[in-house]
Amino acid sequence: MSKKIKGLFMSLLLLASVLVPSLGSLGTVKADEVNTNPDSVPNEVNITVHKRVFDDKLPGLTQNTGEEMPNFGGNALPNIGFTVYDITDKYLAELNGGKEAQEATDALVKYYTENGTSDEDAVVKEQQLTNANGDTTFENIATKINKDGQDLFRTLLILETKSPTGITQKAAPIVLTLPVYGSKNTALENIHIYPKNTESTNGEDFASGKLTKELKDDTLHHHQNWTGLGVNNDIVLSPRIGRLLHYQVTYDVPATTIFDTNNGIELIDDPGQGLVLPEKVVKGTDGKVIDTIVDVINSNQATVDNVTVTSKVNVNIPEDAIEYETGADGGNSKFTLTLKGEQYANLAGERLTIDYYAFLGMRNASLDNPVDNKVEVTANTTRGPETSTTDQANAALLRTTATLIKHAEKPLAVGGINFKKVDAQSNKALEGAEFVVYDKEYNYVQINRAESTATGQRYDLKYVETASEATVFRSNEDGQLVMVDKDGNPMTDKTGLIYLPYTNQYQLIETKAPEGYVKGEAINFTIQRNSYNDTLNNPTLIKNAKKGILPSTGGMGIYLFLALGLALMGGAYVWFKKARKNENV
Repeated sequence: MSKKIKGLFMSLLLLASVLVPSLGSLGTVKADEVNTNPDSVPNEVNITVHKRVFDDKLPGLTQNTGEEMPNFGGNALPNIGFTVYDITDKYLAELNGGKEAQEATDALVKYYTENGTSDEDAVVKEQQLTNANGDTTFENIATKINKDGQDLFRTLLILETKSPTGITQKAAPIVLTLPVYGSKNTALENIHIYPKNTESTNGEDFASGKLTKELKDDTLHHHQNWTGLGVNNDIVLSPRIGRLLHYQVTYDVPATTIFDTNNGIELIDDPGQGLVLPEKVVKGTDGKVIDTIVDVINSNQATVDNVTVTSKVNVNIPEDAIEYETGADGGNSKFTLTLKGEQYANLAGERLTIDYYAFLGMRNASLDNPVDNKVEVTANTTRGPETSTTDQANAALLRTTATLIKHAEKPLAVGGINFKKVDAQSNKALEGAEFVVYDKEYNYVQINRAESTATGQRYDLKYVETASEATVFRSNEDGQLVMVDKDGNPMTDKTGLIYLPYTNQYQLIETKAPEGYVKGEAINFTIQRNSYNDTLNNPTLIKNAKKGILPSTGGMGIYLFLALGLALMGGAYVWFKKARKNENV
């Protein structure tokens, strides 16, 4: 068959495909009503995708007409990606195989639904995202393509290539064979199509997104997970102070989020006063964060930003998108992540993962008060339909603000208890007694000034083998116990046994008694919520007895007592003899 005859045959097949509508779901047009004048077919077309989403299930079939449809229904869905491909060869192959135009279209829809695209599918227009109105327009697409020297009408594939989380039924591929004829039986230069999705409302709020926050390593060696005794059966994580804790926040950005100069998302993570969030952390060559007061540091360490934000899509998030705020009780108590601008549009419908490290400091706020670590996120979204689809300049959407708040499942808390050293007889306060704390499950307690940081002094609690290594609590002039360092200087202005994890396994062991007193026995005690505040004005008394006054071995004291005793006995004997003599007279 000559090229001329072959080209004529293909043109006739493509003309037949116009007379039988393709899966653009365009209205049926009778052959005798079509203006087949070649001059009436535009050389280029503009295809506008109007993206709509429906709750739970799609409505009945609504036929596209190729023209604007103000009453199509559903909610506008922004930030959905579409890409246009040329599949003319595959369409012609279906026709050459004996299929009618609609059969060929249906076969291609089924194929691309099951298999997606391949390298042989030429991209006509790269992915574009729908705007706040749920629309995107692919402009200046050539109506024809040259095949073997013949200009043939094209068959296009319009494919949804970026979908949001929460979508249960993606829009079907759209196979569109040009030209498309409208209600006036003329070839359309501006073509409008309305793909549909179904959103899930089962457990996830599609409009608001989904927010989680969890402590990733609450079973690691550096702290223990205990039930908070006396905390109304709440589970409280009671860590050792000073040890890094790994938190992770995930946020499924609503697909309806608007990203422009004034709109986007704002995420505020507030660990709570008492939980210190440093701006920088140290990472090793394996990419893992190094706890500088626990792990061995090597020369390959790197100091990096603490807060990291990642997603599956390639979006650059600059450092200044994260702003730290120093808490009133010391440390960076919270940070704010602000993402506004069109450059973040790809994040809509995607999951953001935020990781950071923090440690519980020796702060007033963390003593006897569970630190309620929370995160709050606000997204500027739209869910309403267009009020006008014929005048895009005046199109408006129902806009709203979607806010989510999530608290960490396990709040953090440490506690304390107050004791007072007194004389066993008079209850007079005794100064100079020294004690150490022993955890029967682990070992002796040592609290150190681990390092100075930009967020204040960092302390570290660890367990040691011997009482001589343990931190000393010394009684002051009021009999109150004060934590002191190795030089005997107070480590804090608070009194009592403080900043200890919750447990009922503690013992207070007296290692040095006040001058002239005997050391007491070990005292069992429990740290739980409010045990510090409840004993602040009513401390548990530790009574010490004075040593007895006894002479030294080998001294003269015993002979004096013996002489005095003999003199008394002799005097009694003389008195007795005289009394007997008087009775006999």
